[in-house]
Amino acid sequence: MDIKKEQTYFILKNPIQRYAWGSKQWIQDLLSLPESERQLPMAELWMGAHPRSPSIALLDHKEEPLDRLIHENPSGFLGEATAEQFTTLPYLFKILAAETPLSIQAHPDKKQAEIGFAREEAAGIPLAAENRNYKDPNHKPEIICALSTFTAMCGFREQTEIAQLLSLLNLTELQQSLEAIQETDTKGAYQAFLRSLFSLSQESRLNLTKNLQAGLPELEQKYPTYAVEWGLIKRFCALYPGDSAVISPLYLNVLSLHPGEALFLPAGILHAYVHGFGVELMANSDNVLRGGLTPKYIDVDELLRILRFEPFKPEILSPIETDGGMSTYPSPVQEFALFRIDLMKDVPRELSPGKPTILILLEGTAYIGTGQQNRELQKGMSLFLPAERALLTLTGSARIFGATIGSGIA
Repeated sequence: MDIKKEQTYFILKNPIQRYAWGSKQWIQDLLSLPESERQLPMAELWMGAHPRSPSIALLDHKEEPLDRLIHENPSGFLGEATAEQFTTLPYLFKILAAETPLSIQAHPDKKQAEIGFAREEAAGIPLAAENRNYKDPNHKPEIICALSTFTAMCGFREQTEIAQLLSLLNLTELQQSLEAIQETDTKGAYQAFLRSLFSLSQESRLNLTKNLQAGLPELEQKYPTYAVEWGLIKRFCALYPGDSAVISPLYLNVLSLHPGEALFLPAGILHAYVHGFGVELMANSDNVLRGGLTPKYIDVDELLRILRFEPFKPEILSPIETDGGMSTYPSPVQEFALFRIDLMKDVPRELSPGKPTILILLEGTAYIGTGQQNRELQKGMSLFLPAERALLTLTGSARIFGATIGSGIA
């Protein structure tokens, strides 16, 4: 299929993932959905060409999955350099709404994903199987930008800090874990610490929850510096009794983002998004290794194989304004780049061709077109701009987030 000159962009219909941790408000408000659509939580809005759940592109009054359109004309939709390197859209763009915590998790690097995917394919494990770790052979670096106040846990704290915090609990169930994190070999200490938590018997895990709940009032009173951590532990104990990861706020860094701030997470970093509404952008992958706060399958050995066993506290990123109303969030990867447009009345914004781009309008009203014919865009609308197209112009008053490929591709 040739991209017609008049078809310079495609309005998207995007799949919604209804995970239990989702919200009954945020995505529904963004899309202006009726009350009948607000009874069940909505967790993620996917914008992209992931084969499990691609966006649907409106094409001359017809509907086509975006991955199929790209497959039919990769150089036209992606640009020659991107098509040669990736063959499909290399990123997945999401709106994320977490009312309750996502599972603690980590993602493999590219080589780990390729090896793991090939191994599970050879073993004949169905893609939809509960014990399937690798859904594709790709890595999944990601960036999350807060649209509301956003709480996350990301990366291991320093060994000494973890030991200090565990000591405050004074619980026999954690004695082995405390000894493990104090080992002199850093990598070995983190590894032994996590394995000790996973090795607790079900009885010990239930006792851990019960004893934590009993001791929290005194901890809150004696150590108010860690009020946020105590509050999270209380919440986790109520949500996941018998899960040893209820103490995760003591071994992972707890971060709070203000709207507009972002985090970039490379492969191998243990993390969990606890609460909030955000824009998420990642490599086009669905590979997740879980590590707690979940009833789902946890492959302990594979998780320990891919993790980076070192302290890691991600930098909180603020947007970098490039020119009037345009801001970017730096990501050290080729697959994606996140940007924001604060469109101001009477100040048009040109969108040059060359890179495959997805836009979503979060606030206000905008108009897009080539100057001869403009289309109105309302809150919640999203569109795909192919690499080979005419120059487009945005006008109006709106806040728009966008995804495109990284600067490392010509």
